[in-house]
Amino acid sequence: MTLSGHGVSGRSAALAIFALLMIALWIGPAAAYFGLVQSGSDEIEHQTALLQRYRALAEAPYAAASPPTPDLLLPEIPDSQAVARLQELLKATAATAQVQVQGFQVLRAEPLPGAVKIGVRLRGSGDIAALGRLLYSVEAARPLLVPDNLQVQGRAATPAAGNAPDPAPAPLEFQLDVSGFKAGGSS
Repeated sequence: MTLSGHGVSGRSAALAIFALLMIALWIGPAAAYFGLVQSGSDEIEHQTALLQRYRALAEAPYAAASPPTPDLLLPEIPDSQAVARLQELLKATAATAQVQVQGFQVLRAEPLPGAVKIGVRLRGSGDIAALGRLLYSVEAARPLLVPDNLQVQGRAATPAAGNAPDPAPAPLEFQLDVSGFKAGGSS
């Protein structure tokens, strides 16, 4: 009894199923492995390019420090004129911030390498919001102004008489040093 017809077709069907099974097993884990290898290769290429860029930056000679841009410094004028310009700038800034200026005191100029620090002490009063607006305006101003040494003092409000509504809070009194810089030596 020979089943030659069933034997050959059965073997070829079994071989076809086996081949499909091997292809499926090959595609699943092998594809994941090759994907992992490819992503690792891409990461190595990225890191190599970054390393080359860092090496080029490290080997490049350091550029000389560029001088500050002109809008950051006060103009090259005598110290007395620079102080007057700084005071006028602070008066305008205080008026915009709704701060009442009570006075200015000129601080001693300090020579720095390549610049001179010009300073003014501002005494004023206003509410906390006005003080905040003044500080923001000073820090955002051009030429560059640097606020320093802020001292704030509040006064107690007088109590309201009878059924009168609560009085407005007393304004804060404050003192603030503001410095600007000009290029060169002092005049």
